[in-house]
Amino acid sequence: MKITIEPTEDQSRLSADTMYSKVSIDIARDDLDITAIMGQVVKALQAWGFHNESIAKELDYELAYELGLKKEPPEETVMVMREAVERASDAMKNDPSECCGAKDKHKTSGE
Repeated sequence: MKITIEPTEDQSRLSADTMYSKVSIDIARDDLDITAIMGQVVKALQAWGFHNESIAKELDYELAYELGLKKEPPEETVMVMREAVERASDAMKNDPSECCGAKDKHKTSGE
């Protein structure tokens, strides 16, 4: 597999310090999974000059985190998310008929 990023415009009129480079990454195999491929795309974008923050905001949070572009969410965010999941779980345990339209599914023909 080969990943190449190169300018589409003619660079000959530009000085060497303002030209965009051609970035190419060669991988000996073609049987990579999508995460490995995206890791290589990220490396190519970084070599081209994109900042990690710019790349990360275009990716799914989990993929950006896995590729080392994002840090774990702040602990308070994680705690809020855990509390929300616990409340939803407790609500389902206490009254499952209120969840996901289950109330209608439990009606009998005598109702």
